[in-house]
Amino acid sequence: MNNLSAKEVKSLMRQHRKTIRGLAQQWNLTLKRVRYVRTNGVSGEAFVRDWLEILSAPQPIQSVQRTQ
Repeated sequence: MNNLSAKEVKSLMRQHRKTIRGLAQQWNLTLKRVRYVRTNGVSGEAFVRDWLEILSAPQPIQSVQRTQ
């Protein structure tokens, strides 16, 4: 797969319940880059592979500290 269209990116984000801010924080990306990929898609085999991993990776579990 050499291309990932903007439509496919948006669909995968909805399917995996990913937000722009969540992706940027989890993967250390800028909000601008995530928005760019959402509107323009991505091309190039390595980039497509990376974005498929980013979009399908599970959300990290955040621990909640309780105070007594």
